[in-house]
Amino acid sequence: MKILVFRMLLVAGISLNTVLIFTSCEVENYGENFKDYFSNIEPIELTGNRIDLREDGKPLSYMFNMTFFDSLILVNEFLDREYTYKLIDLRDQSVRPFGERGEGPNQLLSDAFYFSVDHPNNRLFLTDNVHYYIFDVVDLKARMDEPKDKFTIDQREKRFMGSTVHVNGHIVGSMFHKRFCAYKIDSQKFVEVGDYKGGPSMAMANQSFYMNHPTKDMAVYGMSKVPEFGILNIEKDTIEVNKFSWGESTLGVSQTKETMAVVGNEETRYEFTSVAVTEEFIYFLYSGKQIDRSSRKSMMSSGLSNEVYVLDWEGKPVNKYILDQSTRSIAVDSKNKTLYTASFEEDPTLVAYNLTGPK
Repeated sequence: MKILVFRMLLVAGISLNTVLIFTSCEVENYGENFKDYFSNIEPIELTGNRIDLREDGKPLSYMFNMTFFDSLILVNEFLDREYTYKLIDLRDQSVRPFGERGEGPNQLLSDAFYFSVDHPNNRLFLTDNVHYYIFDVVDLKARMDEPKDKFTIDQREKRFMGSTVHVNGHIVGSMFHKRFCAYKIDSQKFVEVGDYKGGPSMAMANQSFYMNHPTKDMAVYGMSKVPEFGILNIEKDTIEVNKFSWGESTLGVSQTKETMAVVGNEETRYEFTSVAVTEEFIYFLYSGKQIDRSSRKSMMSSGLSNEVYVLDWEGKPVNKYILDQSTRSIAVDSKNKTLYTASFEEDPTLVAYNLTGPK
């Protein structure tokens, strides 16, 4: 396996489209795949406790993705036709719809489920890939669900693709023409780095999801159908990417005049399916299963896992947890050392795991 380091510089506020410094160095052997990377880590088995929730309106459904912040858990419910999210308040176990869809003021224009928490300023960022909405967490805890502010990014020439996160005044994610980008909100400048193998037309075959470090100018990304994760350092005028890869994308992209679609194959596997972070650690829910396309149920089951892998922010293995049931998404409360997961059943709910055991 190789770790690749990219650097992209800004000169006089102009984004340079060439990589000024690029190094690729072979380092110690990290095994044949991501699971091999943890071969020297003794697994820890965890037993969870189901949390009885008080649900207002429609019950929880898929719980596709989630994050924890200040006694609240934001859950993506993209199969809901009216709202993209649910908010779980752990103080009273209540659940309420959040992120109304529509074309009205402060409504989400799509079912995009991209979010991040600005922990130092106690703010939640949501985006529908057009607008970015900023919520005050104190307001959300008081059940006041209107955003405090919003902004848009001019994406007529440069477009973000999929997941983005907020990192100290930047919006960070992947773009259709470059693999990694940091957009400075106040100056409206882009820092870009990394090309797609095969060119921009292969961008959709290399989609990543991101999570920002709670306080540092860093983010982590994982790829759901490519065996790769990486850690970004967002510096003043540079992006540094430490990439951990066990193979390249085998996906294709089908393109017509009106649509683009990712095309899988019989060898396609689910890799990293969910991520949570704390000041010290990165938690990946990892599948590694070949996608079974024989039915909708079998395909969804391929994306489930009961294995959570923990790394530090240098990408070094720390822990491996084996849960007593499979899940689709995870979140972590670092203060109370609790791992939350979504139970995958007819009536899904929240399951809590105590992480105070041996390290």
